[in-house]
Amino acid sequence: MRADDVPRSRGKLRIKPHRAIVTILLVHLVICLVVLAKNAQQPRTSDRLVSSDSVHYVDIARDFASGNFSMAYVKERPHRQPLYPALLAVAMKLGNGSRFYLGTVNIIVDSVAILSVYLLTIALFRQRFVAILCALALAANPFIDREITTRLLTEPLHVLMTIYAIFTFIRYLQRKDWRWLCGCAAFLGLDYLARPNGLIIAAAAIGTMALADLVTYVRGRGRPPFVGFIVNFAGHYLLAGAIFIGVAAPSWIPRLIYFGDPIHHGYIENYMWVDTYTEGHVGESYATYSWHDYLAHHHVRSVISRLVHGLREVYFRIPIWMERVPLLFLFSTGGVWIAFRIATSEYRFLCLFLFLQMMPLVWTNLSNPTARVPYGSLLPFELFSAGLFLAWLGEQQRVRSWFAERFGR
Repeated sequence: MRADDVPRSRGKLRIKPHRAIVTILLVHLVICLVVLAKNAQQPRTSDRLVSSDSVHYVDIARDFASGNFSMAYVKERPHRQPLYPALLAVAMKLGNGSRFYLGTVNIIVDSVAILSVYLLTIALFRQRFVAILCALALAANPFIDREITTRLLTEPLHVLMTIYAIFTFIRYLQRKDWRWLCGCAAFLGLDYLARPNGLIIAAAAIGTMALADLVTYVRGRGRPPFVGFIVNFAGHYLLAGAIFIGVAAPSWIPRLIYFGDPIHHGYIENYMWVDTYTEGHVGESYATYSWHDYLAHHHVRSVISRLVHGLREVYFRIPIWMERVPLLFLFSTGGVWIAFRIATSEYRFLCLFLFLQMMPLVWTNLSNPTARVPYGSLLPFELFSAGLFLAWLGEQQRVRSWFAERFGR
């Protein structure tokens, strides 16, 4: 089953008003703004809004708002990225430092993400009801709703950038148009400017697309001459790499200046090589552990046990716990089944993209057991996977007949 081959009904998609998504967006916006206003007014919840990691983003935003773009924060906190503080700086200028204005940044970002999911799933699956359900799944997600009204964190921005990266990833594999590859590279660069693990996501996405191109060539689908294929392949991926590097320049240039290493991210690398959060969370600017330390104190059984623990937590316990009523998790699991049994290859490669970009989070779950980081990276993939399953379900005659009987055409 190819998602582009789902019955189109193009006329209806253009003419029929998008009342459902407008209603979802308005209700979501009003509820979140009311909750945020309440939280910003009460001392305890207002302080929590800018507590812990959020303090760092506010400090960086304050520098940006004052016109200081030296990126000197990198010297003390190289694990922070500049895109989210830049958005906070705009709100800080408009709201004169109001915490309510700062909180509206994530609400706006999340609203854009909800609308984007709706429009992009319509583009992929051509079923309005599927798009509405996917958008509603994000709008009603308890994790995201809690994040955008109680803390100033990067999860909503990361989710938005990953949504665009996934869509351009799928479109490139469907159409083999280098412009989609370049668009994907640009969104991956923006995602990296939001969070350090965007670098892993970029490597996983570009590597998977390159593998897909090689597999397509080997299978001989319209095989061009080998030299021509290699020239085009190298040219397109070099261009995509250049776009990623250009977009990510506000991250890697300061690190190159201050540390001599464009991808230096400080102590967060510790989590790869220790077993507890306390061991890893030491220092700010430099990692204190390496793979040598890990190999000196662990054996194969430890590695297997750690991977099993991470896989269980990241792919099962965390999404089920975060979603409370895990319908999105169940539908996305169905989407993975469809990807390997029925759908065309781009969705199988999407699963590979997901698996590769989640592996560092699987590995570090033991030492950094926070749920929000892995779930924030899993959620965008869940939305598209659930959309695939719902689109397949909508094609089944029994389901179509059931809806026709109860809701009419």
